Amino acid sequence: MFNKPPLSLQQLGLLLLCTAWLLPGLIGHAPWKGGDGEHFMYLWLLLQNGIAPQTVAATPPLYYWVASATAWLTSPFLSLADGARLASGVFVALALFFIARSARVLYGAETGWAAALTLLGCIGLLVRGHELNAATAQFAAAAAMLYGIARMPQAKRGGWALGVGAVLMLLAGGAAEAALLLLLAWLLPLLLVDYRTPATWRTLVWGTLIALAASALWLAYLATQSIPFVRAFNLQHWLGDGARQATYYPSILGWYAWPAWPLALWALYRGRRQWRTPGIVLPVSVLLGLLMLYAFDTHPGEEQGLILLLPLALLGASGLFSLRRGAAYALLWFSVMLFGFIALLLWVYWSAHDLGIPARLAARLTRFGMLHVGELRPWTLVLGVIVSLLWIGILARLQRSPLRPILVWTASMTFVWVLLMSLFQAPLDRRLSYASVSQQLVAQIPSDECIQTYRVRDQQRLLLAYHSGRRFSPDDAGCNWLLMETRRRGAVPEAPPGWVKQWAGARPGDRSERFHLYARH
Repeated sequence: MFNKPPLSLQQLGLLLLCTAWLLPGLIGHAPWKGGDGEHFMYLWLLLQNGIAPQTVAATPPLYYWVASATAWLTSPFLSLADGARLASGVFVALALFFIARSARVLYGAETGWAAALTLLGCIGLLVRGHELNAATAQFAAAAAMLYGIARMPQAKRGGWALGVGAVLMLLAGGAAEAALLLLLAWLLPLLLVDYRTPATWRTLVWGTLIALAASALWLAYLATQSIPFVRAFNLQHWLGDGARQATYYPSILGWYAWPAWPLALWALYRGRRQWRTPGIVLPVSVLLGLLMLYAFDTHPGEEQGLILLLPLALLGASGLFSLRRGAAYALLWFSVMLFGFIALLLWVYWSAHDLGIPARLAARLTRFGMLHVGELRPWTLVLGVIVSLLWIGILARLQRSPLRPILVWTASMTFVWVLLMSLFQAPLDRRLSYASVSQQLVAQIPSDECIQTYRVRDQQRLLLAYHSGRRFSPDDAGCNWLLMETRRRGAVPEAPPGWVKQWAGARPGDRSERFHLYARH
């Protein structure tokens, strides 16, 4: 076990690229409005009250357990939100590891990095992988199950990966997905001769027994806690009252799974005469099965679609090594031109924000709610220049190889993301978080006073409470302060009898919601 060869310089460089993709955007900002704030709200309630995640969220607890652990481990030097957000990085890293291992099993050792880079380069993963996002736990668990299925004909370890992956999927809120993948694993021997081996049946039995035993223990625990099974297993996605949108996920894959899906289509075209191989049947059956399952989803969303990237990344990795030279150069130069143009735009906006040049764009940023326009931030300039020079250096030194097209795409997308976070994370934080609103409330309300809320949504109320340290209560009529929220532009609520308006405000540049504070007369 100690005779493993050391990592080559190329492998170290690829690991650094993955790290550069993972860390920027995970730390250094408050919870942002949207999915990031929603999951932080659930985590904060859990930590404040010590209650089970299923009682406050639609998603079972695995993600919140890991987020609590990462927040606790990093509490000496990171804020609660930053430490908790590292859980998403952990799960994305696990997904990359297992998808690379799956590709090595299905297509050969050289495709491991290709699968990881293809997955990392998918546009849909960029934002969702950098926020507090419970779906990343399902993402990692599904990747582990895929690895277990890929290894079924070869070793007993496939059974452990399949079973443990199914258990983690169950705890992550993917009971339906876990059942689907287990069913597909049992059906594969009917389609593939390679899977008709004693090792496959042993792996299937082991994996299924592990999943069933752990599921029984989890069900027994849920019964003692009086937690509804529908909520615990996240089944409201399939049993909810909302309208089913069968075309939602196919409709977003065009941009969400780029550039994995064109590479996957090429792989299918190249393998059309020998399609009954594990490298084609496994990812195609998983992708089609998931799309059929998600056709019945009553609450579709980009977060849930992360799992769809896994089979596409596997197929894309296999297609990359047979890509014709013209197509490879097209992807390479498209990457350079697209992300080079985006980088140029970011520098123009930085110039407007920090230097006030061009003046018209600077004025527009001010109207948009950006603060401190025209004030130079030297460290952002230095960091942005370093990031830009590193990208140019990487492009200049890349040697010709089958990996080069996807490596240029992923490295360029990572460069633009790091540049965005370097130049604009602080302005974006002021724009997307509720910290500035909370600071204004703190200036108005004594620390020992409570605040009654009216028409303030749960996410906004809890984020304001987290940032301000004040107690917000929607039902306490005895409070001396009242906070109201309006969600129509220009709407001004009528002052309730006995209350005097003290303040009104919103997040910088936000015209969709506004808060109004009243004091008891």
